[in-house]
Amino acid sequence: MTAVATAGSAGRSASRAGLATAAVLVFLTAIGALLRLAVAGQSLFGDELSTYWIVSTHDLGGVIAVVHDEIEITPPLSFVLSWLTTRIGLTPELLRAPSLLAGVAAIPLVYLIGVRTVGRAAALVAAAITALAPFMIYYSAEARAYEPMLVLVLLSTLALMTALRDDRARWWIAYGACTCAAVYTHYTSVFGLAAQLAWVLVAFPEARRRALLANAGAVVGFLPWLGGMFNDFSSPDSRILTLLAPFTPHNVRLSVEHWSIGFPYVTPTTELRDLPGVVALLALALGLASALVALVGRSFIDTARPRLDRRLALVVAMALAAPIGAALVSAVGSDLFVARNLAVSWPWFALLLAALLCGGGSRVRFAAVGLVIAGFAVGAAKTLDADVRRPDYGAAAAFVDRAASSRDVVLDHAALFVAPGPLTGLDAALRRRHQIIRVGVSEQREHNFRPGDPVLPLEEVVRRATQPSRGRIFVVSSESGFAASTDFWDQQLAPRRRLETRSFPGFIRLAVLVYADGAPIVRERASG
Repeated sequence: MTAVATAGSAGRSASRAGLATAAVLVFLTAIGALLRLAVAGQSLFGDELSTYWIVSTHDLGGVIAVVHDEIEITPPLSFVLSWLTTRIGLTPELLRAPSLLAGVAAIPLVYLIGVRTVGRAAALVAAAITALAPFMIYYSAEARAYEPMLVLVLLSTLALMTALRDDRARWWIAYGACTCAAVYTHYTSVFGLAAQLAWVLVAFPEARRRALLANAGAVVGFLPWLGGMFNDFSSPDSRILTLLAPFTPHNVRLSVEHWSIGFPYVTPTTELRDLPGVVALLALALGLASALVALVGRSFIDTARPRLDRRLALVVAMALAAPIGAALVSAVGSDLFVARNLAVSWPWFALLLAALLCGGGSRVRFAAVGLVIAGFAVGAAKTLDADVRRPDYGAAAAFVDRAASSRDVVLDHAALFVAPGPLTGLDAALRRRHQIIRVGVSEQREHNFRPGDPVLPLEEVVRRATQPSRGRIFVVSSESGFAASTDFWDQQLAPRRRLETRSFPGFIRLAVLVYADGAPIVRERASG
């Protein structure tokens, strides 16, 4: 009777612990979802503008055809998903919906994989880090392929681990299908998928045949896209990216720092001392140092020879897969070593960090975990700061829509930050038709910007803008030196005078300068 009572008590304790863990995981997922939703409404920026142009100007067949060409160097699945979600409405939130849903799903998926690899406690810590990491928050609200690809690799891993346990055909099929879908989403998924397959072949010799068959099926499924892949690899965009992010020790260090604990874009307002910030960096350093001290102390107590568990070996291999893979490719070909191309390894970095934090003594472990989570929480909060937002084309465009008449002309000087085109951030945000002249980039709107595209000389821009038939001139500028920008346009558009200046914060600050004939009546306002 006593044994039965003891067993019943243990069962109730386990049930309560399971409910508590589930409640914490739901809470972490909700926090992560709220943080991601808070940034999902920001203006479209950078490569997202290519996604916007592709899905807003083509039907589904056209989307696939355009992505198949060398216009894009990314496979089609994420574009198809964004095309489907924007059938409801063409808004930044719906364009980003695939990434947003994937970013939220990554939190419980990291936990589920963590339970199977590093243990329940470390899995929960890894889920907390995933929910709060600035890198994951940013790419969960980016209309590109990184978050969907990352989640498909996580699903591939879950299916593989279940197949290794149950050895049922459906799980091997699911593993192969998720593997194929991940490559259809982004080519850098191959770094993680290759490490995953190598792990199976080494750690589970009995499963080699089934794993190879599943991957063979994935390869067959990818064959229809082989021509598109060759177009992508020969695209001039690959060479342009090499020029923008050369494979140097300095860029490698910056990429690893901002991939792990920082913000994807390195600007004067998003360096590590700003995001996550000095306080967060101190908390992260103290937490990591405490965990390392605890592990060293534990190694002196436990004199048994350490052995790398094969489940932990998977975590280590996957965490290193993208950094090593990107470095090898960069050493022999196109430079891939930038923070976003390391995305597939990020969940595994979180799991490895969590395993390290939870590996020492209980008291030190709690302190280490608390400090590191606090550091990531500070960084997460700072992703909501005005100066860390994407450039606020939406607010600038709303002002132009509200204030500019049909006679007025708009100079789009913010187009300098478009990538890869052919629409600018201002194009995507405006809701009314305006007379727009681009400054510094091509006027064409039919294909991605190319080095050979004709660009209007500045003199011609000024001549067109100041014709007698024109009304006021609205200059939308994104130059980093705001004072230099205003002085520059004051000189170029003289004798017209600046009547009003609006500034809009973000990690690239925007300004709208309004010029007209007559005496200067300058009103400067900071918006947002």
